Amino acid sequence: MQSRLATYLLCFALCLANVAQSEQLQVVEDEATIVIRQAGVDVLTYNKVSPPAPNGIEAVYERSGCLHPVGSPQGNVVTAMFPFDHAHQHGIFTAWVNTTYDGQTVDFWNLAGGTGKVLHERVVSTFETATGAGFEVDLLHRVTSSPAIDVMRERWKVSVQPTDGSFHCFDIESIQTAITDKPLTINKYHYGGMALRGPTRWLSGKLSNDEIEAGLKREPSQFLNSLGSDRVAGNHEHAKWVAMSGLVDSKPVCIAVLSHPDNFRSPQPARIHPTKPYFCFAPCVDDAFTIDTEHPYRSHYRFLITDAEPNPKWIDEQWDAMIR
Repeated sequence: MQSRLATYLLCFALCLANVAQSEQLQVVEDEATIVIRQAGVDVLTYNKVSPPAPNGIEAVYERSGCLHPVGSPQGNVVTAMFPFDHAHQHGIFTAWVNTTYDGQTVDFWNLAGGTGKVLHERVVSTFETATGAGFEVDLLHRVTSSPAIDVMRERWKVSVQPTDGSFHCFDIESIQTAITDKPLTINKYHYGGMALRGPTRWLSGKLSNDEIEAGLKREPSQFLNSLGSDRVAGNHEHAKWVAMSGLVDSKPVCIAVLSHPDNFRSPQPARIHPTKPYFCFAPCVDDAFTIDTEHPYRSHYRFLITDAEPNPKWIDEQWDAMIR
């Protein structure tokens, strides 16, 4: 009897160990990507190398140094890369639109303009600990003149927190610092900053001919911010958080972005597009500012992904937990 009990207890302990192992966060890196998984499900993928542009989209739209795909616990993807309507929007990314460097206007966001771009430079570190897993990487903000000039380096620290499996949670902490002795001025403009592009199926309006030919479909989506506003009223409001949600194959999924109170001009204004599944926290909406070697731009955002409709009370609680 004691032998059978001992065998049972050993099997039970092994099962618990296997469950604990499956719930652990794991960092998987190859030449092109860094993937973080929880319980065998991909939370996010960082692109060290741009995926090739799909047929019909020019190579100028290729971009590294961004997160895509980003997924929910049930495996629903909440980001898009190379969307046919705005091929320069890539998952979760940072870029400034209207800037001035050494007397010239540079757009790091709209890649087709050919004046600027953001790209991956190097992996600084990866880590797996009891409190989270992630990586640090450096990105370059490049003026694509002749010759090209790297004017700013951006350090990303991406940290995925362990959860109970009902949601995914990760932070992006960013520091942007001028590389040269000339400052980069971020001019006053209606968008630019830390951005999120959602699935093409969340576009509003009628299907385009391209979508019809490709057999794509639309599903309803919505925006909600910490002030209770929707995508129209919430545009350029100074909100603590913004949630974008919709249906994927008729099931709800949501991604909320929480802006840390220590961020510049907090609470920051958020640009929410009236018809596209995209928004960004954009302090340049309020006024211009300058980034130089003595004055870096720091920001910190938390991302929450659930397979449910947005719950404002729960998101507020998560925002409070972020700042403790």
